[in-house]
Amino acid sequence: MIRLEDGRFIPSILYYHRVAPDISPHVGVTPEMFEWQMRFLKKLEIKGVTVADGLNGADPQKTCILTFDDGYLDNFEYAAPILEDLGFRGTVFCLSACLGSLSAWSEDPLWSGIPLMDKEEIQELSDRGFEIGSHTRSHCDLGRTSREDPLRVRREIFDSRTELEDILGKPVTAFCYPYGSLSPESVEWVREAGYTSARGVRRTRIGGMYDPFMLPCRPVSGRMSPVRFSAYALGARMGL
Repeated sequence: MIRLEDGRFIPSILYYHRVAPDISPHVGVTPEMFEWQMRFLKKLEIKGVTVADGLNGADPQKTCILTFDDGYLDNFEYAAPILEDLGFRGTVFCLSACLGSLSAWSEDPLWSGIPLMDKEEIQELSDRGFEIGSHTRSHCDLGRTSREDPLRVRREIFDSRTELEDILGKPVTAFCYPYGSLSPESVEWVREAGYTSARGVRRTRIGGMYDPFMLPCRPVSGRMSPVRFSAYALGARMGL
């Protein structure tokens, strides 16, 4: 569980990038491993939920917030059907200016040239009960850019919400900092833009208390063994 500064407890948060066959363990998990992980959660009577549901009354010992960064097409093709089969849902953080394109924010071949969901696909996921959150317009490093071009940071935060809402026809309330990089100004602008939460990449500390605009999480990749995943899930079930 995660304890917020106001004393409330919310579910633990898992964060993924890609779910695809034959994928490098550095960037994601295979559909087979992802399905095993989700079925293990279900065996423990833990349900996968969206950020919105997790912050609005979901039992923190019987649910786990599932998040996916960047909006990869394989989230739509592989992850979503597995979650639906189990009655789970999750939040996908998308880049409003990159929909339907290829990932281009990294020179690392493991991360570049990967298809991203388009407008129709994120709309369909939203209609199927998944939450679409903002990951800025273009995967902007908000911490660094706050020093170099603060006006761009404001546009990345504010405009991404507006653009996604225009596509979905519903409020976009969850935000995620690309690279986990932020600044005091960017956190404040996320609040001002109308989001109700924001997730970073820092891991949850037992006994810690968190601002809802700096939520911690547990990253999951193919390097995470079943034993480690099991231990994390059991800890979440016990309220750790």
